[in-house]
Amino acid sequence: MMEKLTSKGRTLSTAREVLRVLRFLQERPEGVSPKEVAFWIGKSLHTAYYLLNTLCQEGFALKQKDGRYALFSQPASPEEVEDLRELAKTLNRKTRCRSYLVILEGQEIYVDQIFSHQGQPKPRGLSGCITSAAHALAVGKAVLSLLGERGLDLLPEELPVFTSRTLDRGSLVAQLLTIREDGLAMDLEEYQEGLYCLAVPVRVRGAPAALGLAVSRGRFFAEGNKLATLLRGLVPREVQWYG
Repeated sequence: MMEKLTSKGRTLSTAREVLRVLRFLQERPEGVSPKEVAFWIGKSLHTAYYLLNTLCQEGFALKQKDGRYALFSQPASPEEVEDLRELAKTLNRKTRCRSYLVILEGQEIYVDQIFSHQGQPKPRGLSGCITSAAHALAVGKAVLSLLGERGLDLLPEELPVFTSRTLDRGSLVAQLLTIREDGLAMDLEEYQEGLYCLAVPVRVRGAPAALGLAVSRGRFFAEGNKLATLLRGLVPREVQWYG
């Protein structure tokens, strides 16, 4: 009987440690090292590796190229995605701007839904998978900001240049930190000349996504702050992400 109780006690203790590591990963989407985990839970480095590798085997975490571990992004449910689509539709109606919903699926960023009316500014070729252009798009940068360092691994080694304003890798890293702090992403003619875009990072049960607007140059300078405020105000606080 004592042996069974001891085994059960160990199981419960391990379960609590796993939950603590999961919480630690949630708070640090950029990834953590086994040493940081060991310090956090007050256990040996060996135990930290064991817990992290267990989470990876069960599909809750992944090991990055730099040796750090990060929470694996779970896909949003169909109901949650449909709620985000309705938000994108409302954004189009309220702002009179072409609106977008983009979602991370696996290792790629996809345009899930576009809402628009005739005459609203349109980014060229913005449909389907946009991972290779994510560094030049407000919605793309919004999603990348939620992924920390591992988001950069999704991008091409040599970032495509679309306009003279397209960011290089160093400038992108600095901007992603700002987006994570402010909860608002922009691209200012970085993907297409004459086009300015705004986006809000969104996280639904761990699934990174973004809601964005495409705006003409003239309207951006006249109403950019107003549109940013409206965008943030229409997206519920519980799905917005702030660092």
